[in-house]
Amino acid sequence: MKKLILVLLASFLLVQVSEAQLFNWGIKGGLGFSNVKITDITGIQEGSDVYDLITGESVMGYHLGVQTRIKIAMVYVQPELYWNAGGGTVEQVVDGGATELLNVKFNRIDIPVMAGVKLGPVRLGLGPMASLVVGEDSDLTLLHPDLETYKNSLTWAWQGGIGVDVWKLSLDIRYEGPLSDLSSVIPDDLIEYTYDPRPKQWLFSVGFWFK
Repeated sequence: MKKLILVLLASFLLVQVSEAQLFNWGIKGGLGFSNVKITDITGIQEGSDVYDLITGESVMGYHLGVQTRIKIAMVYVQPELYWNAGGGTVEQVVDGGATELLNVKFNRIDIPVMAGVKLGPVRLGLGPMASLVVGEDSDLTLLHPDLETYKNSLTWAWQGGIGVDVWKLSLDIRYEGPLSDLSSVIPDDLIEYTYDPRPKQWLFSVGFWFK
């Protein structure tokens, strides 16, 4: 009798666990607002011109890809893969007051792995992200060699945010910050400048779950 009770209890627990281990997959896409950082790049001389490079405004990009989720009770893990097109701007301030916006654009493959808790329809998540830059286009001719080293290199970042699930839809707001150090030192005569092409960005996404 005791063995039968144990078997029934074990069977019940296995059924509960199997039902709790939910695997979902779907698509997602949205908008991102990113920028690149320039620090202490002043007094650059090019011919008769003297100018400064400073961090500009963020730009709007987009991302599109797939999402998966494994959920057990209130805990979930959500690996994703998507194409991310973004960048930023750098202000070139010429001696005399004239300002020109220089564009920095990139195309990346991002693989974030979010982990967190799900409280009803609301999710809280945090996790690492691997990125591979597959293409870039920049108006920063002075820094072009350093942007080339950024291309085709695997870098790491983190993402954290909040999401809501409604029916088969998922809505997410995340912030992305860097983990890899991509700061470059660029010599110009006897002066050194620090430049970091790694973007920080806000992501606003909408997803649809097929299962």
